[in-house]
Amino acid sequence: MNTIKIVFADDDSSARKLVLKLLSDLDFNVLIAENGVEAWKLLKASGARILVTDWEMPGLSGLDLCRKIRSESVDSYVYIILVAAKAKTEASIEGLKAGADDFLVKPLDVGELKARLRTGMRIIKLEDQYKKASVQLLHAEKMASVGQLAAGVAHEINNPAGFVSSNLKTLSGYQKDFMALIRIYKQFSEQVKPRLQMEKNDPAWDAYLEITTFEKDIDLDYLITDTEDLMKESSEGLERIKKIVSDLKDFAHPGEDTMQEADVNACIESTLNVIKNEIKYKAVVIKNFGELPPLVCYPQQLNQVFLNMVINSVHAMTVPMGEIVITTDVVPQGIRIRIKDNGSGIEKKNQSRIFDPFFTTKPVGKGTGLGMNVVYNIIKKHHGSIDLWSEAGLGTEFTIILPVSRDNGKADF
Repeated sequence: MNTIKIVFADDDSSARKLVLKLLSDLDFNVLIAENGVEAWKLLKASGARILVTDWEMPGLSGLDLCRKIRSESVDSYVYIILVAAKAKTEASIEGLKAGADDFLVKPLDVGELKARLRTGMRIIKLEDQYKKASVQLLHAEKMASVGQLAAGVAHEINNPAGFVSSNLKTLSGYQKDFMALIRIYKQFSEQVKPRLQMEKNDPAWDAYLEITTFEKDIDLDYLITDTEDLMKESSEGLERIKKIVSDLKDFAHPGEDTMQEADVNACIESTLNVIKNEIKYKAVVIKNFGELPPLVCYPQQLNQVFLNMVINSVHAMTVPMGEIVITTDVVPQGIRIRIKDNGSGIEKKNQSRIFDPFFTTKPVGKGTGLGMNVVYNIIKKHHGSIDLWSEAGLGTEFTIILPVSRDNGKADF
C-alpha cells in the first residue's frame, strides 16, 4: 500500500509536536493543521485518508469538521478519529453520530493511537477493495450488455444481409449474361450496318438508326462499365456489414471470453473497425504493425483495452484532424504496443492518478473515471505493464508490454 496521508488537527502546538514524534517511525505522511478550517482544506487538497482531530478548536470544531466531511463530497472515504479531553459516554456517542469512526481520550497513548490507526488502514483497504470490485462488476455488466446488444444486432442484420447477398450473387450472374448478350447485339449490328446502308428504304435501317441513337443517348458503354462497378461495390458493402457485425460479436460477447491464442494485430484491427465512425472525423490512425507471435490471452478484454485507449486519444484531440500512431513489435519482455497521439496531453499533476478508479479530467457527465482503471487491471491480469509519457499540449503515448506466456493470464487481479 502507498504511504497513507494523515491530517492531524489540534490548536495546541505541543500536541502537534507530540503526534509528529509518535508517528515518526510509521509509514505515514502526517500533515499538520492548527484548526478545523485548515484541516478541511488539507483534506481536500491532499487526498488524505485518515483524520485525527481534536474536539475543541476555534472556528470549526472537531465535531463540526466530522459533520462537514460526511455531508460534503470527498473523493474517497476518510477515516476519522475524534480526540476529546475527557472520556464520557455521551461525548463518544455524540462524536459517532457526527460521523467519527473512533474515539480517543487525551493524553494520547502511543500504543493505542498506533493500534487505532492500523484499524483505520484496514477499513481504508477494505473500502478500496470494494471500489475495485465495483469497477470490475460494472465492467463485466457493461461488457455483457454490449454482448447482448451485439447478438441482437447480428441477428437483425444478418438475416436481411444474407438474402440481399444471395440476391446480389444471382443478379451478378444475370448481369454478366445481359452484358454478354448486349455485346453480341452490338457485334451483329456492326456486321449488318453496311448492307442496311445500301438499302435505306428497308425498315430495318430505321430500326438500326433508332437503336444506335438510343445507345448514344444512354451512353451504353458507360452503363455497361458502371453496372459492373455498382454490383462490385454493393457486394463489398455487404461484406463490410458482415465484418462489422462479426467484429462487434468478437469484441464483446457474453460468456465467450476465455483464454486462447490470439493475434494482437488482429485484435487492434477488429477494435478499430468497431469504432471507425468515432474516429474518422477526428483523427487519422497510422498503423505500424510488426510481425508478432500468438499471445495466450483474453481477446475480448484486450479489445476493451484498445478501445478505451483509442477513444481517449480521440477525445484528447484539439485540432480538426489529429493523428494516432499505433505501433506493435517484439521486445525481450514480450509484445509491445505503443499508442501515441498528438492531442492535448495530460498535466504532470494528473499523471500519477490516471489509472485511479473514478479519476477523470473530463467535465461532469462526460466521463466516469473508470476507463483507464479497467485498462490497468486488464493489463495486470495478463501480467503485463503499462507506462505513460505525456506533456501538456504535445500529446500522450502509452506503452503496453504483454509477456508471451501460456500462463500470463491465470492470476486474478
